[in-house]
Amino acid sequence: MSAETVKTEKTTAKFSLKELSDIFNFNCPNNEQLFSICTDSRTINKNQIFLPLSGEKFDGHNFINEILGKGISFSFCDVRKISKVDEKLRKSLILVDNTLDAYHRVASYYRDKINPKVIAITGSSGKTTVKELITSVILQKHKVHKTKANFNNEIGVPKTILEMLEDTEILVLELAMRAKGEINFLSRTAKPDVAVITNVGSAHIGRLGNLQSIMEAKSEILEHIKVNGTAILNNDLDLIKLAKMKLEGRNIQFQTFDLNEASNISFKDGRATFTFKNKNYTVNATGQIHVLNSICAIKLAHFLKLSDEEIKKGLLEFKLPEGRGNIIRLKDNMFLVDESYNANPDSLKVAVTNLIECWGKDYNKILVIGELAELGEHENKLLKELNTWLLDRKLSCVITVGDKLKEIKNATNVKNTNECCAILNKLLIPKSVVLIKGSHIAGLEKVVNYFIEKQ
Repeated sequence: MSAETVKTEKTTAKFSLKELSDIFNFNCPNNEQLFSICTDSRTINKNQIFLPLSGEKFDGHNFINEILGKGISFSFCDVRKISKVDEKLRKSLILVDNTLDAYHRVASYYRDKINPKVIAITGSSGKTTVKELITSVILQKHKVHKTKANFNNEIGVPKTILEMLEDTEILVLELAMRAKGEINFLSRTAKPDVAVITNVGSAHIGRLGNLQSIMEAKSEILEHIKVNGTAILNNDLDLIKLAKMKLEGRNIQFQTFDLNEASNISFKDGRATFTFKNKNYTVNATGQIHVLNSICAIKLAHFLKLSDEEIKKGLLEFKLPEGRGNIIRLKDNMFLVDESYNANPDSLKVAVTNLIECWGKDYNKILVIGELAELGEHENKLLKELNTWLLDRKLSCVITVGDKLKEIKNATNVKNTNECCAILNKLLIPKSVVLIKGSHIAGLEKVVNYFIEKQ
C-alpha cells in the first residue's frame, strides 16, 4: 500500500500537548493523550483539538463555545477574539496571534518531524497535471503523499501536510496563488527540496497587473528551497534570469526543461512517444505539452535517482486528471477532449495546438470555449489577441459560451451550456473531436456530462 492511500480519518498527524506547548509556548497540562487538529466544528471528535479559521463569510471562532460545551478538550483561539469565548471555557484555549498562521506552524512542525523529500509545484497553468505525472513516476520507487483535488491554497496546503502518513518518503505539493506573497507563505511551510515552476503566463493577470509581477510572485518559491535541493524551471529566459539572481551563492542545483530537448516526437492512440538523451519514452497522454511535462518529470526523477525502467513505467501508468485533457470516446468514432476544469489564454492556445497536431486531418475539429476568468482590465486586449490567433488555426467550428466571449469573432456565440449542447448535437458526426476548454466558473463540465450520459 502506497503512502498516497487515504485513511478514513481526515487528519492522521497526532500531537502531544507537550509538542504543541513547545510550538506555541503555553502552560502544558499533565495529559498523555495524543490529539489531531480539526478545522471543522461539524465533524470534530474528542480526540481532536479545534482550530478555528476565518474567511470573508465565516469565522470558526463563533463555534468555540459550542464545541467546548460538547466535551472537546481544547481549542485554539486568536487572542484578539477571546471575547467570543465564555470566561468559564477560556482555560481550555490555546491562544495564538493568528489561527491560520498556527495551522501552518503545526504543519511545518509535522513536515520536519516526518522529514520527507518535498517537491513543490507552482506555475500559471498545468500544476495539477505535472503533479500527477511526477507522482506517477516517483511512486515506482517511493511512498508518496500528494495534494488531492484543489487543496493547494493557504488552507489546503497545511491540510495536505497533516494528512501525510508517517512512512511517507516523498511529499508532492501543489501551490496556488491569487496575489503576491501567497507563494512565499505556502513555501515557507512546505520548505521544498525541489521547486518546480511549470510556466509563467496570463493566469491571474487581472489581479497582479502584468507578466513581470506574476513571474516575481511565482518565483517566491525559490527563496525557500532547502540546501542541496534543486530548482526545475520552464526554459523561459526572463524566469531564468530572475531565478539565477534569487539562487546566487546558494548550494542549490538549477535545471531547466524545454521541448527542444526532445526529438522524434509522435502521437498515436492517445499517447506521445519521444526521444530524450538518446532514450525512448512513451507517456500516456497526447500532445507536445505532455512531452514537455515528461521532460520535467524525468529530470526530477534523475535528481531522486530513479532508474530508467522506473521512469518509463511511471510515464506509461500516468492518468490525466479529470477535466484537464482526458479523452472521452463517444459512439461512432466521436471524441471529447475534456479541458473543462480551468483555462487562461495561454493554456487554451496549448490545448488548441494539441487538438490540431494530435488528431488526423480527416477529423472534424470543433472548439468550445467558456469564460476565461481573472483577466481583469486586460480581458478585452487578451481576447482580441486570442481571436487573431484563432483565425489562423484550422478548426471546423468555434463555439463560445457566454456574453464575455463576444470578442471572439468568426465563432458561434451561445448564451449557455444548453444551447451549446444543442449545436454540438448537430455538429458531432463520425470522426469528430470536440475540445471543451474554459475556466471552472464557466461550468462546461455540464456539456461533458451531457454527452457522457447521452451514450
